[in-house]
Amino acid sequence: MNRLEKFDKFLSGLLIGILFPFFVFTLYWLIFHHQLSFPTRFIRYLVNGYLLSNVIKICGLGNLLLFYFAMTKKMDKFSKGVIFSVLFYVALVAYVTYYLEPEYI
Repeated sequence: MNRLEKFDKFLSGLLIGILFPFFVFTLYWLIFHHQLSFPTRFIRYLVNGYLLSNVIKICGLGNLLLFYFAMTKKMDKFSKGVIFSVLFYVALVAYVTYYLEPEYI
C-alpha cells in the first residue's frame, strides 16, 4: 500500500476538498490584499464591495486541481469526496449571493 492509496477514502477527499479553498482564499489575500487585516477587514471589504461570492467561486476552482489529480492517480473514492465538497461550496455561494449580497442581484 503506497502513500496515495492511504488517501483514497471518501472522508479524506471531503475534508481536503473543504479545506483546500480556505488555503486558496488565504493565498488570494496574501497576494492581492495583504494590506488589509485578515480576516475581519478583508471579509468586510469583500462583502461591502459585493465580491465575496465571486472570490469564493474562484477559491472553489482550486478543487478542480484536486479532482484532476485524483482522477489521474485513479483515486475514485477521494474524487467522490472532492465532488461532495464542491456541493458544499455551491450551497455557500448561493447563501452569500442571496442573503449577504441581495442588492447586487
